[in-house]
Amino acid sequence: MKNTNPAEKNSIVKLEQHYSGPLPHPDALARYDEIVPGAAERIICMAEKEMAHRHNTEDRLTKNSIRTTYLGIIFAFLSVLILSGSVIYALYKGFDTVAASIAVGSIAAVAGVFIFFKAKKK
Repeated sequence: MKNTNPAEKNSIVKLEQHYSGPLPHPDALARYDEIVPGAAERIICMAEKEMAHRHNTEDRLTKNSIRTTYLGIIFAFLSVLILSGSVIYALYKGFDTVAASIAVGSIAAVAGVFIFFKAKKK
C-alpha cells in the first residue's frame, strides 16, 4: 500500500566525516587492529619513523645551507683580498691601467654576484 498522506515525508540523512593527518582515524586504526592484531602499533611505528626521517633530512639541509653560506663568505673575502693585493702590486710596479682594469673587473664581478642572488631570492 502506498503512502498517500502528504504530511509524511521521506528524508535522507547523510553523514560525512573527514580526517586528515599522518595516521588513520582512531576508529579505523582500531579496525585495522581487529583484522590484524598488532597492526595499529606497526602503523604508528611507521609514522614515527617517517617523522624522524623527515626531521633528520630537514636538519641536514639546514646545516648544509649554513655551511654553504659561510664558505661563500670566506671565499668572497679571500677573493677580495687577492684582488686588492693584485691591484696594489700592479700600482707598485707602475701598471696603472692594469690596476684599474683589475679593480673595475672585481667590482663588476662582486656587483654581478649580488644582483644575481638578489634576483634569485625573488
